[in-house]
Amino acid sequence: MIAELIIPIETLRGSLRKDGYYFRMHNGKQIVQRCPNRKGHVKTAAEAMNQERFIKKYRKNRHRMPG
Repeated sequence: MIAELIIPIETLRGSLRKDGYYFRMHNGKQIVQRCPNRKGHVKTAAEAMNQERFIKKYRKNRHRMPG
């Protein structure tokens, strides 16, 4: 769905509330899309391997301060 916004709001990005829709820009047009429903999704072996590889590559070590 293409959305037309009122003048003070030029663009929206992300979700505004937990209603299942999010906003994005595509080729200069504002798009409203339904969020994907991943409930009950079981990862395939390839998805699990990709996730593990991503975690190993991009994980940041967070040091906690005592207290």
